Amino acid sequence: MAKNQSKIEVGNLREGMFVSDLDRPWHETPFPLQGFYIRNDDDVKALAQYCRHVYIDVKRQKTEEYPSHANFDAKAGRSSFRKEVDVDKSNILKLPPLKVKSPVRYERSASIRREVGKAGRLHKHVYEAIDRVFSQIQQGGDVSIAETESVASGMVESVVRNPDALVWLAKMHEDDAHTYQHVVKSSIWALVFGRHLGLEKSLLKTLAMGVLLSHIGKTRLPTELLEVERNPEGFDKESLNTYREYVAHGVEILEAMDSLPAGVVAIARFHKERHNGSGFPQGLTGDRIPLLAKIAGLVDYYQELITPRDAALGMSPLEAVSHLYELRNVLFQQDLVERFIEAVGVYPTGTLVELNSGEVAIVTGHNQDRRLFPQVLVVLDASKSPMKAGRPLDLKEWNHGSQPKRALYITQSLPKGAYAIDENAYLITGAKSRWSWRHVAGSLAS
Repeated sequence: MAKNQSKIEVGNLREGMFVSDLDRPWHETPFPLQGFYIRNDDDVKALAQYCRHVYIDVKRQKTEEYPSHANFDAKAGRSSFRKEVDVDKSNILKLPPLKVKSPVRYERSASIRREVGKAGRLHKHVYEAIDRVFSQIQQGGDVSIAETESVASGMVESVVRNPDALVWLAKMHEDDAHTYQHVVKSSIWALVFGRHLGLEKSLLKTLAMGVLLSHIGKTRLPTELLEVERNPEGFDKESLNTYREYVAHGVEILEAMDSLPAGVVAIARFHKERHNGSGFPQGLTGDRIPLLAKIAGLVDYYQELITPRDAALGMSPLEAVSHLYELRNVLFQQDLVERFIEAVGVYPTGTLVELNSGEVAIVTGHNQDRRLFPQVLVVLDASKSPMKAGRPLDLKEWNHGSQPKRALYITQSLPKGAYAIDENAYLITGAKSRWSWRHVAGSLAS
């Protein structure tokens, strides 16, 4: 046992303690994360149903708010955090579990290798369509929603066939303007989440369009006000209030468009509302926020955690979902947070991870019954030297029946760009390419 771990009876757990291990395997419990903070008595009661004792990390006992962004030191192999704007976690609102009427069960009908070719062209088309819409509005011209509706339909069909392909491509593309990049990636998370919830295709399409257009009101803001997203504490109250008007601007723009589904406008109107009433512009709480807007708000927040507007590296996906997990029933409804983690995984497709062997890999797929043992592509050896070709590895299959001393597991999730890894250089098959990912995606489709 590590020196900083201490064994404790579940009944003796207190708020702020970090549970780092259990007296049984994590995958035999419903807890979505391997390690989390105790927030209140409900967390203790949940643990008591499965464990008699747990291990706490005494060095991680919580004394201040959890940070929202991380800078990764590749040489040191660790994260250093910078302070976030505090989130008041004292106002907890509990609601009955979320219920989706007649949920649809989607089966994967395409492999990620096959789907990524189609998704590659679609991904490029989505960026071009959103770019045109924003540009037309900035120039004061008439806006046609037909192209946005078309790409949203294409995204729905792609996610239904295989939810990992668009996620993989979204991880690869990092060179677009932040606002376009943000809404496109957020819409992909929203569709993956909506698919997991069993939303019917018409709702998935509305969800995709709503998230894609949710930030459209920023076209009416002065450029300098977009810096509010980077440093809210650096602006006065008047500037913050003016920035928040982008929601009303967006609603006004969308309501003027012909034949736009009402649900799209509702997403734009409510995507910044928060579960405990701390959001804007109306300060709505709980069930007063429409479901699709709740989803939009959660994925918008998650995307900002992992890819902030400023130049610093964001949180790793594991750090981001850990942060979300702490905010359940605060900023976001508890079961919505837990089901989002189920949908995207603790280690989403495209995430960089380090194994206990010292090797570094890219996550390429999930095993729903073993969330902590995904499929990966090993790209750095134990000495952190690049491999000539990635080595595909299914951690679940590798560990099935293996002796403990040969077990392989993830020790940490890494931010994008750690160890100067260029994910664009690798194909899902494991081969390394000197071409760009856009070239590769096109060639896979042919």
